[in-house]
Amino acid sequence: MHDGNGRDTGGWIVVTMTLFVAALGGMAMGAGENWHENAFFGLHYDLHPGEKDTELGRETTHEHIRAELEKVRPDFVQYDCKGHPGWTGYPTKVGSPSPGIVNDALKIWREVTREMGIPLSIHYSGIWDTRAIRLHPEWANINAEGKPSPNNVCPLSPYTEELMIPQLLEVIANYQIDGMWIDGENWASAPCYCDRCKTEFTKRTRIETAPKNSGDPNWGAWLAFHRELFVEHVTRFANAVHAAHPNVLVCSNWMYSVRQPDEIKAPVDYLSGDFDPSFGAERACAEARFLGSRGKTWDLMAWAFLQTGNQGWTMKPVPHLCQEVSEVLAQGGAVFIYDQPQRSGRLTGWHQDTLAQVASFCRKRQAYCHNTETIPQVAILHSQTVYYRHNAPLFNFASANHAMEGALHAVLENGYSADILNEESLIARMKDYPVVVVAEQEALPENVFDALRGFVKAGGRVLVSGAHVAKEWEGLTGVKTVEGQHGSGWIPAGDGCVTVPGPWQPVKLDGAQELAPLLNQQEPSVNLAGTPAATINRAGKGAVVAVHGPIFRSYHQDHYPMLRRFVGDMLEAIDAPGLIRLHGPWWIEMAARKKDGRTLIQFVNRSCAGYTAPNRHMVEHVPPSGPFSVTIPCVEKPKCCHMAPDETGVEWNWNRGVLNVKIMDLAIHNVLVIE
Repeated sequence: MHDGNGRDTGGWIVVTMTLFVAALGGMAMGAGENWHENAFFGLHYDLHPGEKDTELGRETTHEHIRAELEKVRPDFVQYDCKGHPGWTGYPTKVGSPSPGIVNDALKIWREVTREMGIPLSIHYSGIWDTRAIRLHPEWANINAEGKPSPNNVCPLSPYTEELMIPQLLEVIANYQIDGMWIDGENWASAPCYCDRCKTEFTKRTRIETAPKNSGDPNWGAWLAFHRELFVEHVTRFANAVHAAHPNVLVCSNWMYSVRQPDEIKAPVDYLSGDFDPSFGAERACAEARFLGSRGKTWDLMAWAFLQTGNQGWTMKPVPHLCQEVSEVLAQGGAVFIYDQPQRSGRLTGWHQDTLAQVASFCRKRQAYCHNTETIPQVAILHSQTVYYRHNAPLFNFASANHAMEGALHAVLENGYSADILNEESLIARMKDYPVVVVAEQEALPENVFDALRGFVKAGGRVLVSGAHVAKEWEGLTGVKTVEGQHGSGWIPAGDGCVTVPGPWQPVKLDGAQELAPLLNQQEPSVNLAGTPAATINRAGKGAVVAVHGPIFRSYHQDHYPMLRRFVGDMLEAIDAPGLIRLHGPWWIEMAARKKDGRTLIQFVNRSCAGYTAPNRHMVEHVPPSGPFSVTIPCVEKPKCCHMAPDETGVEWNWNRGVLNVKIMDLAIHNVLVIE
């Protein structure tokens, strides 16, 4: 069906009907069966088809795809549909098929995966669609200078209803896919200054003028408005899909991750993201601990390849990939690995051989890792209120996550298990955690602060940092502010000290005790600055350790050993009961988990045998570490303790409610199983 301008409106009618049905039926997420809940190991293949392609699908045959997938035997597969350029790799009638399609590869992938009993998802680029903007310049996102984006659409444009939803429904109808992973979404979003957005902003907020930079009044309201528009965009296409096909799962890449820490409102069926291709273990370390706290099934995608300097993309060695996916295994998530086919659709055989080795590594650990639950230990607050004051500008990091992630690494490297929680999750679950860390999170919402105050008075322990703490936490810290600030300072740790750039807030004791002084230089005995760097205050039944400067932002930057020692001293001073503790080298990460009545202490060896490039690294070998030990509060003597799946040596004893375990050796990842 066409309108008077020759445009096909059939898709729009379908979409309108779909949305109407969803509204009538109150379509909720999870209306159908969520196959992702039981999926453990997945593979992702995308090509981002373009107008210069000439051989898409030429070497895609049923026999070839089946043979290569048989090597790995994944639980689910994701294949290309439409990438960032906006051209499709299948013969669409809704959008723009790439002129280089020789063979319908998606059809063959559907046939093979159905034959193997494997769910098939598609990779589809949403907000980022270069072709759509070329055809419809009026859909482009407009920046503050009035220039249209060549790549990103406005969330209020007709794009979602007139192209994206009809195309997604077309793919489902033609290929009976099981899910979709929408890429180029929150991380590709930016504030839009088109007339539609400015008018809607005024309508919703009654603010007449859209601000153009962070120094303008109402900047925060402008960004919040656009974050809301993005959630509405996802909600529209997800509801349309669910209304027509309840069993098709919808996921938006990086939605509700560390970069979007607000409460889950869009009807997505699971959470996912593809972490940094070079330093993947570090990125996954934070993301896995946050996604694991969100109450939804989740996975994280490791890139199978990286780029070093001016070299092209190169496949990672097996130890590198195993170390990266171990971060996901340790937190109970599903493993997902990204490999690129050749432009002809051929899968590189030796790549699949590598992935098969990684899959074998994961399968051996599945029973001890997948869908485990946390044993609450240290909760690290990731305040969405604070984060959105400092990120760039909608959902990307800038420096907004640095203090929180610095705290995470400092806690882990001192031998503790930690989770990352947003404001709502922390309020709901705080009572379960012995310790809460609030890392340079200034001007928290009053309800969060009230919950923290109640937590401390009921017996909880809090470690809080930042120059703002003395003023904002007055009454809990037992100190008073003193006029002025120090631009930087030295703090003692062990037999030495370390410098931490400021600001540092001078304070005077008002019931608290000094834990460490602030120094002017490097000699602790003679260079006192005349103010505490850290204090402890007993409040109610609990305690607050306050560090009056930005130690965790600094730790994120350099991981300096002396600063790690200082954080360890603060955690010991807080003296929280019920903590599991690893005693060993800093590069062994611990995660306390449980499943089916068993305690499952996860260990990840983050070491590597040297860096092989100035700015990027390949992990060719992970040197085994050990022996090391773990102390675990345990009311009753366990029936048995052993390591799995690698049966390495273990010595253990139980005495007066404490289990002491000595572990002889750790390769990359292993689990202490306590029955």
